[in-house]
Amino acid sequence: MSLLLTGCGDEPPATNSSSTSTGLQLLNQNWNDQQRETAWYTSFGSRIMPLSWFLVLEDADGQALFSRPDNLRRFGFALAGSSPANPYNLPIGLASTPPHQGERWVGLGCAACHSGQIYYRGKSLHIDGGQSLVDFQLLEREVIAALDATLRDYGKFTRFAQALGAGPDIRQSLQTRTERLKKMAALNDTHYAYGRGRLDAFGQIFNAVAADFLELPENRREPDAPVSYPVLWDAAHLDLVQWNGSAPNAGPGPLVQNATTALAVFGDLNIHSDGIGYDSGVELENLGTIQDLWYHLKAPAWPEQQLGVIDRALAEQGSAIYQTQCLSCHMISDQSKAKRELKATLVSVDKVGTDRTMADNFVNAKAKSGAFEGKKLLYVAGNRLGEEAYSIELVLHATLGALLQQPWQSIKAGLHSFHKVYSAPLDERPYAYKARPLSGIWASAPYLHNGSVPSLAALLSTERPSRFAVGRVEYDPRAVGLGKQVLDAAQVSQFDTTEPGNGNAGHLYGTGLSDTDKRALIEYLKTL
Repeated sequence: MSLLLTGCGDEPPATNSSSTSTGLQLLNQNWNDQQRETAWYTSFGSRIMPLSWFLVLEDADGQALFSRPDNLRRFGFALAGSSPANPYNLPIGLASTPPHQGERWVGLGCAACHSGQIYYRGKSLHIDGGQSLVDFQLLEREVIAALDATLRDYGKFTRFAQALGAGPDIRQSLQTRTERLKKMAALNDTHYAYGRGRLDAFGQIFNAVAADFLELPENRREPDAPVSYPVLWDAAHLDLVQWNGSAPNAGPGPLVQNATTALAVFGDLNIHSDGIGYDSGVELENLGTIQDLWYHLKAPAWPEQQLGVIDRALAEQGSAIYQTQCLSCHMISDQSKAKRELKATLVSVDKVGTDRTMADNFVNAKAKSGAFEGKKLLYVAGNRLGEEAYSIELVLHATLGALLQQPWQSIKAGLHSFHKVYSAPLDERPYAYKARPLSGIWASAPYLHNGSVPSLAALLSTERPSRFAVGRVEYDPRAVGLGKQVLDAAQVSQFDTTEPGNGNAGHLYGTGLSDTDKRALIEYLKTL
């Protein structure tokens, strides 16, 4: 399938399906089927293992294929079925690279973290751009276990090699890749599990550059501030992105941010490359296409047919409450405006009162510069990096080096996905959290930056649950968020707000409203 959104007249006509062959219910979010599948299955350069390996790899403790659908669902992936764009029946969010030296690699794509699922009365509603429920650490751990078992078990290895038609060199290749994945996992090991739907993205990005690519293991910091995967339907229209508002979105901002992600999520960077820039595995042409798709995505409207009719009179009352309680931080995003320009509001950590671990880690992270010492911050401009630098500065230098190594592709990707947004100054060490427009808020539970509150009703209460299940749980349309009914114990994790980084305090706005006003406000939030 072509990655282009528009093109020659011989392209098949666009189709708009309401469900997939596997039963996922699809909502109208301004993507047709072709655009949706492009977003689901296009690689930005993440490489876990060769695709051919993935398709024949067995479980660690049996002969069943690791890639079988019921196993992949266990990690939180959704499956939409095979298609010309997905001939190997990969789940949404697993993507294969274009061939490199004759080999395609499988890795995580944007949709791995930014595709949500809502379960209600036996139906699965798919939310494009929503918060994923994937358990990243569980996936990584079991991939490594399966590869390791293949190396250790003669029968497994023999079946693996025969299925590939491989020669004797396959053992060394398998050993090398397994050790590489083990090293990456050890760098990002944590005392407390992230659980489903969360990742310490900055912590892992800092380790990828400062400890892995620079080959300085002493730079390793525990990535212990997991945050929810942010929704993406308004992200490309905002002036600032990231939970702490650390990334301006104007100009090449999106390309730099997404190239950084590509490097950190099972990516590769050679800081000792010859010539200008650093060799990397970033798929720049694909990034331009993906970024343009996210710009056109709209927030999902509350599906009344599945979740119940909105009480319009009550919602009207809630609208007035929103104006006084919420609007000063959460501006309204008019989804009918394709080129809407939006502003985020940064609220200081002290004022909002939510868990400060993520904000603290970001501003305090420093590392030895190693091979980057003496080089310019922006690779070709800016101050020179000293013996020690803030981790975000090392990341910025590495990413710009990767982009400059492919200058023509970077320019094309930037131009292809360029859209006008409000400009915002760069604050390299912001101590705040971002308040975004609340479009589609009904589809983005759990709430707060660290996912510590299961529903809007709980967010408007001072008595928030200290433990709740995340994953395959029944949706609660009255509370608007995660319900208490666990649908599959093998596909949930327990969120414990007493663990470090998981605090559910703060953001007390609206908690003083009467019960009647809270119900009205929640009803209005369904309409956004």
